[in-house]
Amino acid sequence: MTTETQKVPSAYARAEASSRKAVLHVGLGVVAFILGSIFSVGASARIGERLGPIESEAGALVFRWVFDRLWLIGVLPLFGYVMGRFTEVKPSRFALSAALSGEVFSVLLVTAINGFDYLLEDTGALLARGVTLFIGMVITVRAVMLGRADAEVSQVEANLIAEKRKAEYAEFLAAAEGKAPVSPVPDPLPRGGEGAPKS
Repeated sequence: MTTETQKVPSAYARAEASSRKAVLHVGLGVVAFILGSIFSVGASARIGERLGPIESEAGALVFRWVFDRLWLIGVLPLFGYVMGRFTEVKPSRFALSAALSGEVFSVLLVTAINGFDYLLEDTGALLARGVTLFIGMVITVRAVMLGRADAEVSQVEANLIAEKRKAEYAEFLAAAEGKAPVSPVPDPLPRGGEGAPKS
C-alpha cells in the first residue's frame, strides 16, 4: 500500500521565492521611475507649450510636482494592478518595496547630478517628497487590491463557465446514451426449421 506525501518546501526554497519576489518588486519600482520620468518630460513640455507659462506660483509648483511624481501616482499603481491581477502579492509589501526602491533611485540620481546638499536646501521640497511618497503608496495599495478583486471575480466566472459546460456535457452524454439504438442479440438456435439440417 502506497501513500502519497506532499512535499513541504524547505526553508531555502521559501527564502529563494521571497528573494525573487523582492527583486521583482524593486525592479518594477525602478522601471516605474524611469518610464514615468520619460513620459512626464514629454507630457509636461507639450502641455507647457499649449498652456504657456503659469503665472500662479502655487499652480506652477503643483504642476511641477504632479509631473515629477507621475511615476509614483500613475505608473507604479498601474504595475500594482497588473501584479495583483495575475499574481498573488501582498498589496502593502509590493507598494512599500516598489515605492521605496524607486524613491531611492530618484534620490541617488538627484544627488549624483546636484549634490546631496541640494536635497537639504529646500525643506518644503523634502516635505512634498514625503507626502507624495505616502500618497503614491496608498494609491498603489488600492491598485493591487483592485487587481486582486478583479482576479477573484474572473476566477469565479471561469469556475461557473466550467461547471456549466460540464453539466451540458453530462446532459449530452446522457441524451446520447438514451437515444442510441440497441443492437439485437443473434439467436444461436434455428427457428421454425429454418437452417435445420435435412435428414
